[in-house]
Amino acid sequence: MTKTRQNLRQTCSLLMLLVLLALPSSNAAENAWFDIARASITTTEIQSHVEYLAADMLEGREAGSRGGHAAASYILELVKQSGLEPAGSNGTFQQHFRGNSQNILALLRGSDAELQHETIVIGAHYDHVGYGNRRNSFGPFGYVHNGADDNASGVSAVLELIDALTRTEHRPRRSILFAFWDGEEKGLLGSSHWVRQPTVPLSSVKLAINVDMIGRLESGRIEVGGTRSGSGFRKLMSTPSLDEAWLDFNWEYKNNSDHWTFFQKQIPSLYVHTGLHDDYHRPSDDVEKINIPGIQIVASYMLEQVVELADSDRLPEFRSESRLDSPYNQTRLEKPLPPLASRLNFSWQNSSDGLVEIKEVHDSSSNLEHGDKILAVNGQRLNDVALLETLALESDSPLQLTIKRAGIEEHLDFSVPLSGNPIHLGLSWRDDPAEPHTVYVTRVVPHSPSARAGFQLNDRIHSFEGEAFADRNELLQRVQTKLSAEAHAIHFEVETRGVVHSLEVLMNGSPGNLSDATL
Repeated sequence: MTKTRQNLRQTCSLLMLLVLLALPSSNAAENAWFDIARASITTTEIQSHVEYLAADMLEGREAGSRGGHAAASYILELVKQSGLEPAGSNGTFQQHFRGNSQNILALLRGSDAELQHETIVIGAHYDHVGYGNRRNSFGPFGYVHNGADDNASGVSAVLELIDALTRTEHRPRRSILFAFWDGEEKGLLGSSHWVRQPTVPLSSVKLAINVDMIGRLESGRIEVGGTRSGSGFRKLMSTPSLDEAWLDFNWEYKNNSDHWTFFQKQIPSLYVHTGLHDDYHRPSDDVEKINIPGIQIVASYMLEQVVELADSDRLPEFRSESRLDSPYNQTRLEKPLPPLASRLNFSWQNSSDGLVEIKEVHDSSSNLEHGDKILAVNGQRLNDVALLETLALESDSPLQLTIKRAGIEEHLDFSVPLSGNPIHLGLSWRDDPAEPHTVYVTRVVPHSPSARAGFQLNDRIHSFEGEAFADRNELLQRVQTKLSAEAHAIHFEVETRGVVHSLEVLMNGSPGNLSDATL
């Protein structure tokens, strides 16, 4: 370790000790180690890793080249400093293949007597395409392709994970194998070699996570792929802690990086990615275009999820049906239900005087006329059209409208019938075969209590009133029971784009007829 790096590490340790001392006593015993670990993931160190790995002197890190060897030596030195166990060949950190290529492998042994025999693989490829050619570059050729995003960014995140997880005495229950693959750009050579000649029993590998190109975080989007390779991974990979980002659980999953190697062996495998860009496999993929704070966000997210996965009592098994999943099937499965027809027998528009004006009457039995203006609904002054829609949705009886009609001085009162059954919650959902014990939202009725609470299409519901449920039918029964008791509020735990949060739905009316597909 260089003197500069020693000083930096000592300074970080002192700062993290001050953070620990400042924590409230109620949280210190439970969260102190994790706060220290997370605080060790710094933009300074990430910048240092990316700058070295994507420097011109490494000549694009082509597998087996002198630049590739320099990158391997840099990674190897940091791994040795971490105190992890060698997990390569013959008691070393290295696994050589095809002559000059090498994987770098290190093991954080789990703390649980039983679960330490299960392994999670966290991998990132460190090679790139050298000077580029017609087979591996979009040009121009003959110039150094530094691969700052592809994949110095992913390597830097895994190095920071190693630093974070070895910073304290805490050890996850499962073992974690950190893998830096070589030869990915030449056909997933390093990871493919490892699964043929694994340095830990391949049967022990319960999950592989591939970190590839996480250096261009834009609009907070973190792509998490492969969650359908095992039942329940979307829920496991969601978090309440993403303040500056969101998760895109993309169903696209193909032979384009090292996650595929494990998937082909029927091992659940995920990837983390921030998207392709115009600099992909070009000389212009350079350090100055990297979002360093974005890598910190992704690495911090991964730290939390890796710890949760490694400490989980049980991990999902491989889901063979995932071979049929695709973006096309995702569109079909997540297709929302069509909007409900209005219960009102007229359409309306806002008039220039701020009132709601009846535009067209579909049923003459109400005696309303085109041009009538609504002053009040059920005795409440109509200051906001949302009141009209809300009362129309939830009412068990006809609406009482107070009308201002052109040419008539006095106001008129009409009873307006409503079609269909009352809608009290305004929410529909379906099961997802890859996500047991959750449902996803297929319709949120505008102006309903669920819409006002903030429900969105494709939200995942994790629990109801603090308790899990088996499937959509059990959730339906429990919601019906709660509504029948005329509850003032009901509570859901919901995941929206990977972020888990609570939603309180405030109820207005009586339960009425609960036989609707949409409550």
